[in-house]
Amino acid sequence: MRPLKFKQIALFLPLFALIGQVALPSIQAQPLGLKAPLLLARPDLPNPFIDIQDIEGETEILQLTQLGVITADSNRFNPSEPIQRDEFIAWLVKAYNAMHDSPIRLSSASGIAFSDVSPDNPHSVYIQSAYEAGFISGFEDGSFRPNDPLTREQMIALKSQLDSKGNSRRSPEQLRQYLQHTRGFHDVAEMDDRYLSYIAFDAGNAAGGRNFERVYGTTRLYQPKAAVTRAEAAILLSKFRKGDPIKDALANPRL
Repeated sequence: MRPLKFKQIALFLPLFALIGQVALPSIQAQPLGLKAPLLLARPDLPNPFIDIQDIEGETEILQLTQLGVITADSNRFNPSEPIQRDEFIAWLVKAYNAMHDSPIRLSSASGIAFSDVSPDNPHSVYIQSAYEAGFISGFEDGSFRPNDPLTREQMIALKSQLDSKGNSRRSPEQLRQYLQHTRGFHDVAEMDDRYLSYIAFDAGNAAGGRNFERVYGTTRLYQPKAAVTRAEAAILLSKFRKGDPIKDALANPRL
């Protein structure tokens, strides 16, 4: 039985053949040159990471750590390193569950759906849970390739499915025309057909969350095959369109 009715997307790249407007934490305008204060559940707790001070995403990394989404296994977060597919799925499921009343049910299955995901993998329960919920399915050969980096187009396709059921029914050619001529992206030819409808919906409809713009700004280079960094993943997962604001989740933790 599937607790959440996600539309399963049969794609060949693992995380997506795998697979409201909720406000960001309220931060008051600061005088030029001053940094906004961190909004944390426990401001008395020290920053566990020595490599995130003053970087883009510092607040979100600390908030997600306090929520229990990110685990501080060492004193380094490595914000500019690519996030692996297995770890992103774990963060995605945990962040979703921390900010929604109807969580993704964690699997109790003894086996794992993917031949290359060991039960000893610390993220295996989240991978299996996502599989059972119906929004990941893996490669054609049944593998998941957990250690490969997540790409930008896969990330947006995965996240947009948890924000809205909407997507465009236009043909790939029409979607490319829209993304290039209306949205102004210069590298549309590099986008995989399997992700086009989700990229287009996310880029053009506020109901989809506009996740890409929230993470990368108004750049016109999408770089769909580029690896997602750990800091970028944290920024993305700090907000779900239909979930609680992260400041509320921090005040009333579910995890």
